[in-house]
Amino acid sequence: MYPVDGVYTNKAPGGVAYRCSFRVTEAAYAIERAMDIMAQKLNMDPAEFRMKNLIRREQFPYTSAFGWVYDSGDYQTALNKAMETVGYKQLREEQKKCREAFKRGETRELMGIGVAFFTEIVGAGPSRNCDILGIAMFDSAEIRIHPTGTGICRLGTKSQGQGHETTYAQIIATELGLPADNIAVEEGNTDTAPYGLGTYGSRSTPVSGAATAMACRKIKAKAQMIAAYMLEVHDDDLEWDVDRFRVKGNPERFKTMTELAWAAYHEVPPGMEPGLEAINYYDPPNFTFPFGAYICVMDVDVDTGSAKVRRFYALDDCGTRINPMIIEGQIHGGLTEAFGIAMGQEIHYDEDGNVTTASLMDYFLPTAVETPKWETDWTTTPSPHHPIGAKGVGESPNVGGVPCFSNAVNDAFAFLGSTNIADAARQLADVDGRRQTRST
Repeated sequence: MYPVDGVYTNKAPGGVAYRCSFRVTEAAYAIERAMDIMAQKLNMDPAEFRMKNLIRREQFPYTSAFGWVYDSGDYQTALNKAMETVGYKQLREEQKKCREAFKRGETRELMGIGVAFFTEIVGAGPSRNCDILGIAMFDSAEIRIHPTGTGICRLGTKSQGQGHETTYAQIIATELGLPADNIAVEEGNTDTAPYGLGTYGSRSTPVSGAATAMACRKIKAKAQMIAAYMLEVHDDDLEWDVDRFRVKGNPERFKTMTELAWAAYHEVPPGMEPGLEAINYYDPPNFTFPFGAYICVMDVDVDTGSAKVRRFYALDDCGTRINPMIIEGQIHGGLTEAFGIAMGQEIHYDEDGNVTTASLMDYFLPTAVETPKWETDWTTTPSPHHPIGAKGVGESPNVGGVPCFSNAVNDAFAFLGSTNIADAARQLADVDGRRQTRST
């Protein structure tokens, strides 16, 4: 038993107002800073130290000390790919030369290389682990295919800009072979939505996406029976091919899903109820565990406090990738938020408890001017328990981005004996801001 002190405050947790605050980002930040400090004290390279301590691929599914079962991962491959892509060894050699030049008084600029490797637990939630005041946190999907081959999918989540309409429609298109443009996605209508617990914690694809896929498979199973009846064969004599059921060994005989949608209302086998629709209540057997390897290269002017991001590389593994463009957009947005958090965002209070950063005139909001160029990459390690192997990605770039920026700044000063500059990037931004104020 360990004593735990709880402190009540009405201030914003973490000093930042949004996305991942008071949850995963802070935990990842503490872990990743600790990893860098331990590596420094052991005189080891930060990436090498992480590599030695990563869970190996053959150890999955891996049960943690707290009993959580990590579903899948290939951590070494991800970190190796990140290091090779950015030329990690060459960067360290360049940094060594920069430090020697600094010691000789030839430059006042330092080079920092930040490394962050994180695993996130998302996809709430399995009802045995998650509930809100006794309300189970699983989700459902209701899909109806019309005689015309068009369809509608209703869910209990709500898109906040993540592109749910595209993602869910693409899951249905892949499962049923119908054009995604022919699928209407309806979310957030409390008059028509099936049971669901909403959108947060990167749970939409891991939970509602799974329910969508499972509902599609119920529809496909019924469509297969209708196809067998129309083709006068047994169900087992059919095989699925993109958008149709065809007779094994005789691919010229087939029925497309569009044809079967019409038949479901007008030509069903005797005794079968007409229609082509299904609902699935998906209670996940486990959470999903996306992960990522991030590397940031930063140049720091020790006199002015100016910290410039030279390069930022983010590799994410979110399992099966449903729509790469949607994923790319979420990662760009999350990294930009991470940049804002690390480089200057703070809900600041004066001595009387009044918020002094209550408007965007005082609160740092990154624009295209300040935001670095993001290099994104991926590996794919499907979740073994998810119907299509997806893990979720919305929060990941925020989780890995903040400590990566901080590690880069701290790494710049590590050879001088510094182990941890609290909120390093933000403090340098403050120094740079005060310098610019004085100059004007």
